[in-house]
Amino acid sequence: MSTKTISIHSSRGGTGKSVIATNLAVILANRGSKVALLDLDFRAPSLAMAFSEAIKIPVKCWLNDFLNSKCTAEQIFTDVSGKYNLKGKLLIGLANPAMDAMRDVMEKSRSWEVTAVKKLFSLISTINDMHVDYCISDTSPGMQYSSINAIVSSDISLIVTTLDSLDLKGTEDMLTELYDALDKKVEVLVNKSSPETRIKSNKKNGKLADKLEKILKHPIIGVIPCYCDVLQTERTTILALEKPNHPFIQDLVKIAEKLTVTT
Repeated sequence: MSTKTISIHSSRGGTGKSVIATNLAVILANRGSKVALLDLDFRAPSLAMAFSEAIKIPVKCWLNDFLNSKCTAEQIFTDVSGKYNLKGKLLIGLANPAMDAMRDVMEKSRSWEVTAVKKLFSLISTINDMHVDYCISDTSPGMQYSSINAIVSSDISLIVTTLDSLDLKGTEDMLTELYDALDKKVEVLVNKSSPETRIKSNKKNGKLADKLEKILKHPIIGVIPCYCDVLQTERTTILALEKPNHPFIQDLVKIAEKLTVTT
C-alpha cells in the first residue's frame, strides 16, 4: 500500500492548523500506523517547539537543508515514537525556526521554488519507500509557493478555518482560485466554533456544516467547538498524549477516521 499524503492548510494564521496537524499525526501513530509529519511552514515553523522535549537542538538536518541539497531525505527524520511510547511510528521532519532560515526562504527565487517542488516529490517517494502509512504536512497559510507545492504533492488537503468572516472569505477564495484550478481533493474543517455549538453539538454542527457547504461548495469534514483550555495550552503540550480523552482530541479522532477513509 502506498503512503497516503495529507496536507493541512489555512487561508490565514491563527486557525489552529499546526495544533491539528501535530495531534492528528500523534493520533494516527498511536493507533499503530507509521506516520511522517513534515513542517512545511517555512515562514513560521512551530513543530520544533511542539516536539522540543523529544529532539536535540540544533537538529542535524532540517527540511530546509534537504531542499537546499545539503542532506538526504532520510537524514531529515527524527523518530520520536519511543519518547512518547506510541503504538506505531512517528517520524518528524522539521523546518528550521531560526530567523536567518526563515529570511532565507522568503528571499528564494521562483526558479528555486520550481526545484523545491521536485525535491518534495522525491521526498514523498522516499517516504513511500520507507513504508510510511500516512504523511501529514503542516503548510504555510495562504497561497505561498511552499503551500502550493505541498498541495500538489498531496492526495488530499484539509483546510482549517474558523467562523471569522476573513477566514471564511479567504477559504472560499482559496478553494476557487487554487484547489478547483488544481482539481485537488479537499475537505474543510471548522475549528474554534462558537461555544453554543457545544449544546446538542451533533444537531447544531450538522446544520452549520450544511450551511457552510452551500457557501464554500466543498465538503465540511467536521466542526470543532472553541475550547478555552486548548487555546491556553503551551506549544510544547501535545494534547493527544497528555489528555487523550479531552473533547478536542475526541473530535480529532473522528476527523482522523474520516480522513483515512477519504484518502
